[in-house]
Amino acid sequence: MFKQIRRGAKRPIKRAGRLIRLMRALLQQPQLSQLLERCRRQDSRAWAQLVDQYRMLVYSVARRHGLNSEDAEDVFVSTFEILLKSLDRIETPEALPKWLAVTAGRESLRLRRLSQRYPEIDSSTLPLEEIIENEEQRADAIAISALRSKQVRSALERIDPRCRELLRKLYFEESTSYSDISAELGMPVGAIGPTRARCLEKLRSNLAREDFFEE
Repeated sequence: MFKQIRRGAKRPIKRAGRLIRLMRALLQQPQLSQLLERCRRQDSRAWAQLVDQYRMLVYSVARRHGLNSEDAEDVFVSTFEILLKSLDRIETPEALPKWLAVTAGRESLRLRRLSQRYPEIDSSTLPLEEIIENEEQRADAIAISALRSKQVRSALERIDPRCRELLRKLYFEESTSYSDISAELGMPVGAIGPTRARCLEKLRSNLAREDFFEE
């Protein structure tokens, strides 16, 4: 019984830790739908983020087609050039990983056919379907993450305004120092930590009622 009590007492701390990690992830990784929309508006920073997020996928497809590093770089460039011209054709954000895998696969095969460095191969033996399947699973994970992000934001709206503003400044605004928060909210620096803990507990309680922490 005592062991069960101890385990139960640790759960809020563990859950609060998971919640903090998720909130930080929301700050560090913009949702794919927002990133795509910014790219369509020719936002160069968003485009750089998108390329960086999926560069390893495109390279892995090219390398698994047997291309050397130089030719894999050519596939990388051509694939993202095609994407830049095709952004309006990506109907849902979750479709992007599969689209990139298929496009990189086609570009890899095209380069193999044009190059004299590679022997003829049977494209049906290449593991492109396996790569696509893995990326579709990753896309599913992105969709789930977006849903959970929406739950957190919704739960934030249901706590008192002072707590909501504090948590937003701590986790959703970049490079906000305790001294800045103190000045903006009229809260002593020494009170920010304890207040944050109470506010996170309120947020955690809201999310628990929605089964957010269910495994």
